[in-house]
Amino acid sequence: MFIHESGSLGRPTIVFLHGNGTNGSMWKSHMEDLAEFHCLAPDFPGFGQSRSQEWISLQSTTNEVIQVVQERTSQNKFHIVGLSLGGSVAMTWLGAAPQFVDHAIVDGAGVQPLPGLALMKIGFRLMQPFMHRDFVIRTIAGVMNIPAEDYAEFKQGMLSMSPSSFRRSFLQANSMRKPPGLEEVACRVLFVAGENEPQAVKHSQASLAGLLPNADSYIAPGMGHGWLAEAPDLHFRMVQAWIQDEELPDELMRVVSA
Repeated sequence: MFIHESGSLGRPTIVFLHGNGTNGSMWKSHMEDLAEFHCLAPDFPGFGQSRSQEWISLQSTTNEVIQVVQERTSQNKFHIVGLSLGGSVAMTWLGAAPQFVDHAIVDGAGVQPLPGLALMKIGFRLMQPFMHRDFVIRTIAGVMNIPAEDYAEFKQGMLSMSPSSFRRSFLQANSMRKPPGLEEVACRVLFVAGENEPQAVKHSQASLAGLLPNADSYIAPGMGHGWLAEAPDLHFRMVQAWIQDEELPDELMRVVSA
């Protein structure tokens, strides 16, 4: 598994977990701005410079990420930040090995079924041979609200992935259910989503935040699934504040669990 790296060994470590259709390079700006930390961003199997590997499962990817991170740092605990597919990996990590997590951010990922998932399975199977076509990439970029100025970089990420790994990981992440033991995770966990995310994601996150002893759920008003691309400065300030136990940016809206 390839891993992007910045900062110095011996500093607190942040592990950035990328979304589907991209790779660890999507976190380049965050990693540069968090120079006081040791930052690691793996390319998941089937993506970026790990494309020669095939994606198998959320659990196998999580296990490999933990192993690679432990080999790269002497720290006993890490901050983890996961977006979309990376958020599903983050939840899998929390359920399987919470002892290695200091603070966690789960962005745009949930554990409730998305409406129409059965049709998505059929659609992705039909679309897989065309996944590297420009019209497909533009459609996915539109769904994720990727700004025009970031499209070229997004397209490069899509071209560097394995279509079969994209399909498999997407369906697994969107079929995910609450990992066993997640409600007992004691570290601080932030669940966050764009306001325009599917209701299943937002409800799921609010419910999970109510179960975990040290978790919160927040919404980014007016934002969609790919709000990191829409508001990179806000996203960066959120990450910086959460891992340093500071107040989150005022632009974010706290969700009160039922």
